[in-house]
Amino acid sequence: MARARNELSYDRYLADSHRPAFDGMRGIGFLLVITAHIPSVLLFGYLQGWSAVWVFFVISGYLVTMLLKREEKGNGRVAFGAFLIKRFFRIVPSYWMAIFIYGLACFAIVPLPGDYERFMARLPYYLAFVPEYADANGLSIFTHSWTVGIELKFYLLFPLAGFLIIKNDNWRIAATFMAGVLLIWEGSFPAQSYCAFLFGAMLAFLLERPRGYALAAMLTRVPAVVPLAMIAALFAMLRYVEQFTVVSMVAAYVVAYAIIQQGAMLRMLTWRPLAYLGQRSYGAYLLHFLAIRIGYMAFGSDTAVCGATIKVRIPRQSG
Repeated sequence: MARARNELSYDRYLADSHRPAFDGMRGIGFLLVITAHIPSVLLFGYLQGWSAVWVFFVISGYLVTMLLKREEKGNGRVAFGAFLIKRFFRIVPSYWMAIFIYGLACFAIVPLPGDYERFMARLPYYLAFVPEYADANGLSIFTHSWTVGIELKFYLLFPLAGFLIIKNDNWRIAATFMAGVLLIWEGSFPAQSYCAFLFGAMLAFLLERPRGYALAAMLTRVPAVVPLAMIAALFAMLRYVEQFTVVSMVAAYVVAYAIIQQGAMLRMLTWRPLAYLGQRSYGAYLLHFLAIRIGYMAFGSDTAVCGATIKVRIPRQSG
């Protein structure tokens, strides 16, 4: 199959680590996550907005692996300490500020006394960077912070195992693949979440190799309507069954398409307002649920309520 006119060449891919489509993807993902947390709008139920979190995970897994691989290639080694410090200051200060804002809001806003009690009971989990384990006894106003705990642990464990302990690329790919298989087999919600990161890591390993890049380019050499149709089919499937592995696969394909094919989809994803939102999506994600709660208090809604907490649309957790 001939190379597409707007396809990113392998040499250009290696020459630059910036992926302009990612800001737009993050912006769309953030908007989809909002729809998952507003169940009063019937149409939003068809969008399966929770699946956008898996796109964030795939992007993160890809970026971390690609950047570490290129650092190792350029410097002969990976500065693991510097990597952790950079990731810490990229994620944790905003996370701590969100904890403070949510705690203050739950304490100060009169209609949220039940939320304050639940929030304070879970505060040790938040401060210990294990928010994914905070809601064993029910959801809370800060339930969505589970993603931060998963992401931090990936940043800690994957570079350590994949770059400091394993030095050979072939073994790295094999170990990443086997880890993904084991996580899929284990099947729990946290395992499936980590698996999404590994799909992104596998994509990065693939694209850094000439033959791998050629294979990915061939598979993505289709009109933009094809990945969009895949997304629509995924949403339809998720109405009836939640298959996290399929979500990770589709997310990885869409990420690969956005990287390699520089046509209509890239023009949409680099639209300035969308990119602006994507660049601020992390902070917006942390605060969006509180904003939704305040919006409901101000304007009212017939949204189903569980105790004092608006239901959060998250995938069913197996295992």
